[in-house]
Amino acid sequence: MNKSKLERTGGHMTARRALLPGLAGALLAIPLFAAPAADGGAAVETFALKYRAMEKWDVILPEEQWTSFENEIPIGEGFLTKKAGPLGLEVDTNADGKLDEKVRGVKGFLKLRGKNSEGSVFNYAIRLKGNGKTWRYAPGGAVVGKLKGILVKVFDQNNNGFYDDYGTDAMIVGKGGAAGLLSKVVNAGGALYNFEISADGMQASFSPFVGETASIDVCSDYDSRGKLIAAVVSSEDGEHHFNAAAGGKKPFLVPAGTYTVSSGYVTKAGESVHMRTGKMVPFALKPGQVRDLEWGGPVVAEFDYTVNEETITVPPNVAFFGRAGEEYHTFWPEAKSPKIIVTDKKTNKVLTSGRFGGC
Repeated sequence: MNKSKLERTGGHMTARRALLPGLAGALLAIPLFAAPAADGGAAVETFALKYRAMEKWDVILPEEQWTSFENEIPIGEGFLTKKAGPLGLEVDTNADGKLDEKVRGVKGFLKLRGKNSEGSVFNYAIRLKGNGKTWRYAPGGAVVGKLKGILVKVFDQNNNGFYDDYGTDAMIVGKGGAAGLLSKVVNAGGALYNFEISADGMQASFSPFVGETASIDVCSDYDSRGKLIAAVVSSEDGEHHFNAAAGGKKPFLVPAGTYTVSSGYVTKAGESVHMRTGKMVPFALKPGQVRDLEWGGPVVAEFDYTVNEETITVPPNVAFFGRAGEEYHTFWPEAKSPKIIVTDKKTNKVLTSGRFGGC
């Protein structure tokens, strides 16, 4: 594999850099207990994380991504692949140059085990799906550890093999299956902590957050017949991201600042819909403020249409917006998009109605 695949910009860690000058091949001991901060500030603590494969995938990622590939899955030094028939795929899961696993059908789950350029062994699980022409993968696991006894899961949401892409990778702090974006500050048990994770995902550090705080309630004034599972609020500077819906109908503590809803997820009896910022205007959370976010229904559809005699044609590029401007998309099942009703302007009589279905 071309080594350039392992490089990243922006000052992030790369898989091929030395651990420390003069310590190549040496064992680096890292204490997993509190240490005083060099500047006399809050103590920094570290904890280890382990990789956990999740074959029974029930995680809701804020911005799930599927990466296409040909001949090789580009994680670490790479894992060779070869198409097997019209739908199958053979994979070298242990990076020894031999194809040892076969995926049959249009989807699958595999556990990969390889080495990076430093010789460190890593585990990585993937979900696979194909259409006869192209195969794509998404993460099928997470690195898992505990912060002050509270479970933390971090997901490589952009599928590049690294876990420190803040605002791009994903994380869950505490219980629940809905993730927020990886944040430099986390809310664990109602308290805020500065949070850092290594690029390989094997170690994280935290310290008490010191700064102005505010609280937001995204659930109490959310108007919907469904249940709000995720509402990821992201700060304007891109530093802080929280699934504020994890707090339920209680104020959720965050650093004070300007935020918007970057993503969300609502479900009801087998139906679901995702959301994104859309037309939502950023809102301020002032120091000490407790703010209820008024959003949700009624949902307004924006679309173009043409009339030809008795036929009304509505193209599929319809956008659905909530009362705070948030946009709803990816309705499931596909035929369960909001219903469009056409009425006579004079009599208010319903002339026709319909929904957008799948292919």
